[in-house]
Amino acid sequence: MTVIDLRDELYKRKIEIIEITNDFIFYAEELKINGVDSVYLYSYSFSESSELLLSCFSFEDAAYIQHFYSCENSIIILFENGSGKVWVIKVDKATGEEVYRKSISLVGRFSECVALDDSNIIVYTKSDEEYKGLFNRCLEQTNSDSLANLYDLDKNIRYFIKDFNTALLVKNNMIKFFSGGREYMLLNDPFSGEKEKEAFVKELGSETEEIRDNIWLVRKNKFLDQVKAGERNIKLKRVATAGSNGTVRFECICSGDIVFRGCSYKHKREHFCAIPMEGGKIRTLARVKKYDEYSQYYTDKEKGKIYLLTHNNDEWSLNGEVGTDISITYPDSIGEIRSCIEDRYIIADSQADSKEKYAAVYDSALGLKDVFQARCEVKGEIVVLY
Repeated sequence: MTVIDLRDELYKRKIEIIEITNDFIFYAEELKINGVDSVYLYSYSFSESSELLLSCFSFEDAAYIQHFYSCENSIIILFENGSGKVWVIKVDKATGEEVYRKSISLVGRFSECVALDDSNIIVYTKSDEEYKGLFNRCLEQTNSDSLANLYDLDKNIRYFIKDFNTALLVKNNMIKFFSGGREYMLLNDPFSGEKEKEAFVKELGSETEEIRDNIWLVRKNKFLDQVKAGERNIKLKRVATAGSNGTVRFECICSGDIVFRGCSYKHKREHFCAIPMEGGKIRTLARVKKYDEYSQYYTDKEKGKIYLLTHNNDEWSLNGEVGTDISITYPDSIGEIRSCIEDRYIIADSQADSKEKYAAVYDSALGLKDVFQARCEVKGEIVVLY
């Protein structure tokens, strides 16, 4: 574990962390200078213990809200005020050079944005007075109250996404990851909440294909190619599914496998299961234990590990179920768990009775606890206090 303590540099400042890598932390700071609201973009080098100002942006309209998206080589900043116009700026991470700046007029008013990579973003819009008729027709035909457009920032081209269902899945339930040198998009597509689905199936009392949970997979480049080709039905690979016989719920990516929870209504059993990324046989990893108010599952999606947390007296037991076989205990006084590092250190948000932020680090091997008056972010084996 590596702890980067930036309290002296950042504690009193209005900081938003954008990304933590093995070598840098990227963050933004809001300042008002001469009555003008400004946003400053920084990188902090761990090896040189120094802060570098990458860029600065000012807007006289204080109503603009900024959204930051960290990609492989650049940071994309989108400024919006809920209207039909946004500003999009792209900054090179290494040099701070501004490589793209443009005001974009939208079809409707801004709702949400998803950045797929350094060049491609999807902007979602809702109905406004100008496009009210268009949105009403889309709602009647597709049951969707939003539109999605893919913007290629390099080519300055807008592509309307005709597959409304997939567009919504990208916005609500997408996870991006790399495997075998390729970038994938995993799309969760549950029918409803788990309890709601089970109750609905019992009430229905018969089998139907319309009640189905799905987990889809698509390579990012293939998704982009299909959108830009104007496909109405984007081809996705279904890796796990359950109809009215049970449920499937995505948990994490572990050692190249997609891990999910599968529940069978008939057998009253629930298991953690895995399927290889490239396809193959589904295998069972562990049975899901019954849990109550004293126990719960905690999934570390970044590390691909699943733990069972059990509360007993004044301490928690942390037992690895998937991706680790750890078995440790820690006092509940350190707060709510944020991460477990090296199967040894517990990082938590402290329960200290204060308006200030407190972060706790507990060494389970030595039984030692440290509490810091600081905000805390965790990325892999790196803990940043600020």
